[in-house]
Amino acid sequence: MKASRLLFFGVNATVTASPIQQLGESSKAAQVVKLSIALQPESRQLLEQTIYNLSSPSGSRYGQYLGREEAKGLLRPRKSSTDAVKGWLSQAGIRSGHILSDGQFIHVQTDVGSIEALFEVNYNATLGSQTVSVSSLPLRIQGHVMTVQYAPYLTRVRTDWERCKTEITPACLKKLYHVDSYQAKGEERNLVGVAGFDGQAIQYHELGEFLHELVPPPAAFNVSVAFVNGGTNPQGTNFPSSEANQDVQYAVGMAHSVPVRFYATGGENHDIIPDLDLTDPTNEYLEPYLEFANHLLNLPDEQLPSVISISYGANEQLFPKPYAQQVCDMFGQLGTRGVSIIVSSGDFGPGMSCQSNDGTETTKYIPSFPATCPYVTSVGSTEGIGPERAANFSAGGFSDYFARPEWQDEAVGGYLELYGNEWKGYYNAGGRGFPDVAAQGVNYRFWNHGKEDLTTGTSVSTPVFAALVALLNDHRAERGLPRMGFLNPWIYSIGNGAFTDITQSKSIGCQGQSLSGLASPVIPNAGWSAVKGWDPVTGWGTPLFDKMMSLSGGGVDEESH
Repeated sequence: MKASRLLFFGVNATVTASPIQQLGESSKAAQVVKLSIALQPESRQLLEQTIYNLSSPSGSRYGQYLGREEAKGLLRPRKSSTDAVKGWLSQAGIRSGHILSDGQFIHVQTDVGSIEALFEVNYNATLGSQTVSVSSLPLRIQGHVMTVQYAPYLTRVRTDWERCKTEITPACLKKLYHVDSYQAKGEERNLVGVAGFDGQAIQYHELGEFLHELVPPPAAFNVSVAFVNGGTNPQGTNFPSSEANQDVQYAVGMAHSVPVRFYATGGENHDIIPDLDLTDPTNEYLEPYLEFANHLLNLPDEQLPSVISISYGANEQLFPKPYAQQVCDMFGQLGTRGVSIIVSSGDFGPGMSCQSNDGTETTKYIPSFPATCPYVTSVGSTEGIGPERAANFSAGGFSDYFARPEWQDEAVGGYLELYGNEWKGYYNAGGRGFPDVAAQGVNYRFWNHGKEDLTTGTSVSTPVFAALVALLNDHRAERGLPRMGFLNPWIYSIGNGAFTDITQSKSIGCQGQSLSGLASPVIPNAGWSAVKGWDPVTGWGTPLFDKMMSLSGGGVDEESH
């Protein structure tokens, strides 16, 4: 393994603010304010000429109206103006992470105290939007600014419940999973780690846009990047970023002020046993889980995340068994240090190619790794609201490498007694069952490559559940309790009462074509059904955060929830 290096830097495009008012707190300085500074355009001539050309019946461009970005670009300020105003705000003590530029405007979300100190005004929330005279700004700044306005910031994003039925946002998830207005304390030791592989890079501007549009500003967001095994995190729309962006955006959006660290991990694992899904080990590769796990295991205690979210995986049979065992063992070692490792179950139901790669070409269901590792908590997907139902892509089943652990005997054994004969012969009944839990996984709104998009998969369900575990750790820390660590024994013995049981729909797979496009075995009607209790498509179901707090021994009180 290459020597890994660890660098940290704050995200400079996040939209953040000081903590909102807590119960019983009446300080005006704690109120959140939105400040909008309109910059002087470089020129107005282009606007005048363009609007005339588009609106003149005799013009060659008549009626050929502009899009949003083109129209905004007509009054784009000079870079020197943007830099000057940002520099002034930073010198005044406003953190760079609180400042967002959309070109024409610079937006700041901060507390009343900072606004009053900056402009030497007395803030009155009852007046709504208020204007600051440009002449009150420092002389070196006045020539760069057209207008300055500030107004109370609405600290709650309104949840459009009807829209939540077709598109998911953090506000939807918080309502659905009973997170409500829980506020974390932002302890540095309660760190959420998000794994990044395959050259994926989080884009700071997109994170800022996501937070600005979909997340209220109850507290400052704390995001950093660690480079592992030669990993990088370049900025711009020419780099792969979809997975990284959705993972970090929802980890940050759901975990509030809990610090989040993206582990940009370089390297490729070509030690593969080919199957119908992945056929060319020379040009195709798996993620370097061993290097990633080794990096985490060697971190000092004070730098170790309390929760790790891994939104990656592949057919278990692609990994040599000793390699999978080694990675799983290291995840277990991390569990002994109090780390909860949350892994997506996969997106191919019972399997896609459904043929063994051991030379026998046996038709079978295909489990995925690292979701099958007994020391991780595997997350499947649901869709729909009222009620939630299993997403048909949600992967699950039973490991061929890892035996069923004792803590699964009652739940999984009971499932097999009732339903095990349906697909007997296609799976290993003695294997570790997965997933363990589930969360919404269809049509999440997020930002990528400069625009809003939708994403679907267990990969986005995973950081959501990881964020809830981080909030649970925060709640327990406040009560002097240790963090949750390895979750599964608690989930299977006590915590399963903190989940909504999913009993509708089923997974789908084994339909005759592999991921690589090759013909593969067909298993008619293949898939696992969601049933009462644990099942191999949604596990125990979806989380209810208030019940998780109660059942984890932390209790629930009015001040924290």
